[in-house]
Amino acid sequence: MANAGVIDAGAIAVKDGRIAAVGPAAEIMKNWDGILWEFPDCCIVPGLIDCHSHPIFAGSRVHEFTMRTQGATYEEIHQAGGGINSTVQATRAADTSALKALTRRNLRCALMHGTTTLEAKSGYGLNCEEEIRELSILRELGQELPLDIAVTFLGAHAVPSEYAGRAGDYLDMLVEKVFPVLKMEGLADWVDIFCEQGIFEVEQSIKYLKAAQAWGFKLRAHAEEFHHLGSAVEIAKLGAYSVDHLMALTEADIELLLSTNAVCVLMPCTSFFLGSESYAPGRRMIDAGLCVALGTDFNAGSTMSFSMQMAMSLAVLRLKFTPEEALIAATANSAHSMGISDRVGSLEAGKQADFLIVDVRDYREWPYRFGENLVNKVFKKGVEVIGNTLWMKI
Repeated sequence: MANAGVIDAGAIAVKDGRIAAVGPAAEIMKNWDGILWEFPDCCIVPGLIDCHSHPIFAGSRVHEFTMRTQGATYEEIHQAGGGINSTVQATRAADTSALKALTRRNLRCALMHGTTTLEAKSGYGLNCEEEIRELSILRELGQELPLDIAVTFLGAHAVPSEYAGRAGDYLDMLVEKVFPVLKMEGLADWVDIFCEQGIFEVEQSIKYLKAAQAWGFKLRAHAEEFHHLGSAVEIAKLGAYSVDHLMALTEADIELLLSTNAVCVLMPCTSFFLGSESYAPGRRMIDAGLCVALGTDFNAGSTMSFSMQMAMSLAVLRLKFTPEEALIAATANSAHSMGISDRVGSLEAGKQADFLIVDVRDYREWPYRFGENLVNKVFKKGVEVIGNTLWMKI
């Protein structure tokens, strides 16, 4: 993660939506006779890959934002009737066209901030019909937008009110009624669960994820977010592609995770937005040799930002990454956490031509200039999908 592979005065040749060649411009231009675009005084970087997001929901929890300024914690807000279940009620009440429009707007915001590939979770339906509706909308938008969307079923996001006190029964319902539909209709690539104290315990989560695995789904999980339960290691041992959040990860966990293939996905924007001083031990994880990626955790309550750029800045400021490590965590490693590093995540011949034009002369300035959207143009499969008129074709 210490080597970003910088090429000064570089060039990319694109053909049929893929990178045909990449290297010093003087070399690439010897064999190029196609259209030429020139971008002076900038950086060209891989499209950002957000490997953890919750983009489909209705309603607003802005009142919780105010409550937090007065000292309320995430768990206190949940106990007061806020949190996930309040968004569930608003999402269930939204008609399909409105819900799709809201989600489209969220995804377009991600694209404008440089995200070209995104993992998108359901989880604000919490019953069979609503979860299937959310997943169907995400699949449709993946066909309609210039954005690769990997869809994750997160029906196990919380225990709905109708199953209060019966978390195990709710998970059994998801396995028996929802999994078969998802598999038959191809609605999800992944299955996720929020393993957390007072929501789904470790034993329940392991049983549920094993059932998902038996149906042929790939696994991800929310683990060690607020309390240490030992969940990250146990879920990683199942063969999960990623364990996410990890603010409560211990030194012993880090050593045990080294024997697994799970990518550790960190979301510093969540800690920042919640006003928490608790951040994942990202520096220690990298130094130990773990594969670490970044996501936004965009969601209705704890991270209202789709900016992977801000996630990179906070990774440097709070997790003590170097700028090189932040860039790689937001691209190559994030792609690895989704099992797609063979086609996206880096600028290499043969991969999809997903890249960004960023308004900085040195890529290390990107996280340095926090809070700004410095993405000037977004190219998806070689086609400009977001851009302004500052740069002109030659």
